[in-house]
Amino acid sequence: MRFESRVESPGVFLSRLGFLRGLLPVFLMMVVVFSLVGCHAGAGKERKARLEAARSDQVDSYLIEAEVLRGAGDDDAALDVLAKAVEINPTIFQAQVGMADIYRMRGDNDLAIEKYRKAIEINPKDYDANYFLGLCLQLTDRLAEAIRSYRRAIAIDPNSPEANLNVATAYLQTDQPMEALPFGKRAAELQPEHGPTHINLAAIYSALGLTENAVKEYRVASELMDLPPDVMVNFADSLRVLKRYPEMINTLEALIRVEAGPAAYERLGYAYFKTKAFAESKDAYRKAIAFDGSYYPALNGLAVNLLNDYIQSGHTDREARGEAVGLLRQSIRLEGNQPRIIDLLSRYGR
Repeated sequence: MRFESRVESPGVFLSRLGFLRGLLPVFLMMVVVFSLVGCHAGAGKERKARLEAARSDQVDSYLIEAEVLRGAGDDDAALDVLAKAVEINPTIFQAQVGMADIYRMRGDNDLAIEKYRKAIEINPKDYDANYFLGLCLQLTDRLAEAIRSYRRAIAIDPNSPEANLNVATAYLQTDQPMEALPFGKRAAELQPEHGPTHINLAAIYSALGLTENAVKEYRVASELMDLPPDVMVNFADSLRVLKRYPEMINTLEALIRVEAGPAAYERLGYAYFKTKAFAESKDAYRKAIAFDGSYYPALNGLAVNLLNDYIQSGHTDREARGEAVGLLRQSIRLEGNQPRIIDLLSRYGR
């Protein structure tokens, strides 16, 4: 096989060189265009970064301003400033939770709930947001939701005494004392010097029928604080279940020195009756009726005392019997569903 070399003539070579020279300006123009495009893209990114930085600085400024306003007691202005921060960036956790806190402190629980939920969407693991959401839900009687929120808070911080206490209370409010018990006990372990925690645990034990435990917790609470009147009545009721009547009398007399009322006097009349102090019993029942003539348990208690007088007199004290029957009839008019009182009327009312 034979190879032949091809040698182009000078004219052909020069014509090709002219063609390449014609392409050179086009190539250079393309390089310039691509360079300009790259410069414009870089400048756009820089402007965007500067804008985002400015927005972030503005949000930070709003958050600081809101904190200063809250410290000065101007919550309205603080809300306005936080709303501006949220308008710039709705995902700012501090702004959402800050607004929620202000609404909660004002008692605007529905608005607080809305903002706490938005805050939790941003940061689900924040203890305060979950706890205070539970608190607002509990205060608006949305107890099932409150329990879920408190339990999320406890999952974040198992050693929170307030979350354990409040979830126990919420369970008790929904008639679930068994579910309340472990949280109530945990709260008492975490804050053993906190009287209300022991009161709550006492109420749980009482609801479970564990009256001895309830009395122990009431006693612990009484050593830590002055028991509220309604709690002292519950304490007395627990002592009644255990038939510890002298202690019941002491508790009720202490209550009456602080705040007298029909419930306290009615229970005191019962305790005196059980210790066969009949004169004191009748006196206590009459004081209960003087406070509230429609308090039918006191009407019943006094009637039973008077019927006892009638029986002890050998059925000769007709005045006592007549007053007793009148009291029983008045009680039935106030509350018809009393089978034992109806039975007494059928035996002595003829």
